[in-house]
Amino acid sequence: MAGGSSLRTVAPLAQEPRNVIAVGDVSVSELGGRFVERRVDRESLERSARLALGGLLAPVITAVHPLSDAPTALATVENGHTSGKVVIKVA
Repeated sequence: MAGGSSLRTVAPLAQEPRNVIAVGDVSVSELGGRFVERRVDRESLERSARLALGGLLAPVITAVHPLSDAPTALATVENGHTSGKVVIKVA
């Protein structure tokens, strides 16, 4: 999965253009790839959870922050200084 400026860099590396998938970058279709729309609703989140629990989806988590450290965690994401997901632990 790629998007933004990285999309044009990685797309030519794929053996099969249709295997290039972008979330949020519709220009992927110009390269022969596929666009996936993000849906943040209960059904989608539950499906993602089932896939993760089943071992079919393995998100890369680079940091886990307590809720009290949420501003720092969000600043890290907004500044682009993460290569995976940043989790804010509420309980």
